[in-house]
Parts: sequence; C-alpha cells; structure tokens
Amino acid sequence: MLKPLVRLFAMLLFLGAGVLRAEEINPPFGLRWGETSQRLEKLLIGAKATIVDKHFVDGKEAWDVEGLLQTGLKRTVFYFHRGELVEVELQYQQDGWDDTRYTGLMNDVRKRLEQRYGDGQLIARRTEQAPESDVTQKIVGYKWNQNNTAIELVYFAAVNTTQSFRTLSVHYKAF
Repeated sequence: MLKPLVRLFAMLLFLGAGVLRAEEINPPFGLRWGETSQRLEKLLIGAKATIVDKHFVDGKEAWDVEGLLQTGLKRTVFYFHRGELVEVELQYQQDGWDDTRYTGLMNDVRKRLEQRYGDGQLIARRTEQAPESDVTQKIVGYKWNQNNTAIELVYFAAVNTTQSFRTLSVHYKAF
C-alpha cells in the first residue's frame, strides 16, 4: 500500500512541476497581453514616460518609449496588433558600460529567467570580424517559450579601436 502511494505522490510532484513550468510569460511592468493602446498610453503618462516615436514594424504599431526608470534601460518598445499589446522589448544601453558590465547584466537577467521558466535555448553565440572592416561583432542570444509566449534575451556588440556600440535586449512576445 505504501509503495503505490509513494509513486502517486512522486507523479503528482512531477506533474505539479510541469504545471509550474508551463505558466505563461507575461510582459514586464505588471502589464497583461492584450492591454489596449489607450490604457497603456494613460499608464505611461502617469509614469512620466515619453512616447518618442510611433511607427509600424511588420504590420504592428510600435511605440518607442523613454523615461521608464530601470538601471541601464534606454528605451522600451511596445508593439500592438489591432490596438492590443503583443510584444514589449526592453533595450539596455549605458554610456561607459564595457563588455564585462553587459555580460554581468545578461547573466543576472538569464539567471532570473531560468529560475522562473527553466533553461533557455541558446539561439546565437558568435564573435566575428566584419568583412573589410576593423569592427568586431559579437552576438549572444537565448530564448524561452511557454504557452504561446516567449522571451528572447540578446546581447549585441560592435567594437573597433575608436568606438563601440553595445546593447542588451529583453524581448517579450505573445503569439
């Protein structure tokens, strides 16, 4: 009698862990997928953030927003399909940050995502010299998928002896 109960308990634990891992990935800032653009605009005004540009990308309306307070966050891009929120991209850039600082931020974000959603899938990792140039390009990316939602974490750097461009993107998506 004890053995079947132990098996049943172990199976329930296993299934329960699977349910926890299968939770939907929600957008940041306490938002929900399907938020209306009108409601989000009111929230942004209340947060004293500024919509600096509205344009279309792949059939979706995109809002470039600045002024949301978070260390290193330069810009947030909100994407709407038919007036409803379907993607949010956080773009981290900070003058004076070097490769080590970005790598540290990426590792911190990755660790938090893995604690919540499990191991991410490596989608890119390469460093290469740009053709006929002194620019070295580096890209590292991971992706998590849960219930028709995803997060992509991507670090990109383009560096030469006189200048550099680095950015870390955390891109939340609903499908």
